[in-house]
Amino acid sequence: MEEFWKFTLTAVLATAALTACGSQETPAADPAPTTSIVAQIPAPPQVTIAPPSNAGGYSESAEAPTVTSATAADPASNTAPITPVDPAMYAAPNDQVGWKSPSGNIFCKLGSTAFSSGCQATDAPIPDGADCDKPPFSADELSKGFFLDPGQVTPMCFNQGAFGVQDARSLDYNTSISFNGYTCYSRVEAMICDAGSGHGFVLSMQQATWN
Repeated sequence: MEEFWKFTLTAVLATAALTACGSQETPAADPAPTTSIVAQIPAPPQVTIAPPSNAGGYSESAEAPTVTSATAADPASNTAPITPVDPAMYAAPNDQVGWKSPSGNIFCKLGSTAFSSGCQATDAPIPDGADCDKPPFSADELSKGFFLDPGQVTPMCFNQGAFGVQDARSLDYNTSISFNGYTCYSRVEAMICDAGSGHGFVLSMQQATWN
């Protein structure tokens, strides 16, 4: 698993890092920092999401993305800049923030109590280690996703909406939201969330991976 997470968000934050550096002189090298999710989650495969079906937003029933697999020799290279959003725009009851992916497949929420933070997808693979034995429901009938806790990710299958927010607003692609120590990134490839201490997950129709 450690090997699998080797190259996660390098492409996701590459452009942001270059922008932050600007034209300043390169400082003396500091000791190597603790490895974080930025360096551990592998870049998700390149996908193309169906365009909006109307001017009002993304279609809730978009066709399945076309996938181009990424390998270690040919990694996904999405270097579009990430723009942080104001979490107040996504405020939810009980001091939480909540949103959905532009495709409508993924719903997420970040809070301050146990089991209040994470994401779930209507259509996604079963994450390794997830408990999907929830009779009378079959695994195919369950949504898949993860709970987030500080420095920890728990894979899960859900028989109800754990992270739904009424009138959820879309978190646009190439933006990020930070709240209560967590940060999630909305990419066309996947929703990527950082729990801190080198732990996080990647969730999409094609993958549900974590460390």
